[in-house]
Amino acid sequence: MSNKRPSRLRFNFGFFLEAALGTSRLIELNYPTIQVEDLTLNPLVGTFTATRTSEGVYLSGRLNSTLIGECVRCLEAATIPITLNLDDLFYYPPHTAPEGEYAFGDDGFIDLAQLVRELSVLETPMQPICRPDCQGLCMECGQNLNEADCGCEPDLIDPRLITLQQLLNSTDS
Repeated sequence: MSNKRPSRLRFNFGFFLEAALGTSRLIELNYPTIQVEDLTLNPLVGTFTATRTSEGVYLSGRLNSTLIGECVRCLEAATIPITLNLDDLFYYPPHTAPEGEYAFGDDGFIDLAQLVRELSVLETPMQPICRPDCQGLCMECGQNLNEADCGCEPDLIDPRLITLQQLLNSTDS
């Protein structure tokens, strides 16, 4: 038996299995903080509608959250707002689900943790920044330029082009 704790995003939709087609329920989420596998969403809020279809239960709605990542410019913590658009069908009975699609559990439960994690990862920018005007780190000394000026003298020319600069200086004289 597994010692894994059940997900907080696990919902009992077993009553839908006997419901008439088109039956729907509005579900509201309001988690101040939730751990979804290796991600911490802080907060996870929003609503979605669960609707009984001939193939299972269709979920549609929008959830909002934030992730904490590392700014690619200054390496400080960056708060990344994300919006998760739910638009998925959970098949019932589970054996009718095409490969790679979501399905009901045999017990009538739907666990949204995997779906929420996938959508969160897809919404995370590849190069998050802490703020639009982030100045990053000094390339010479590593000082965070958002906190203070480092005082390093900027190179007026790229070191790879010094030979060309010397050539231009010799033709000018």
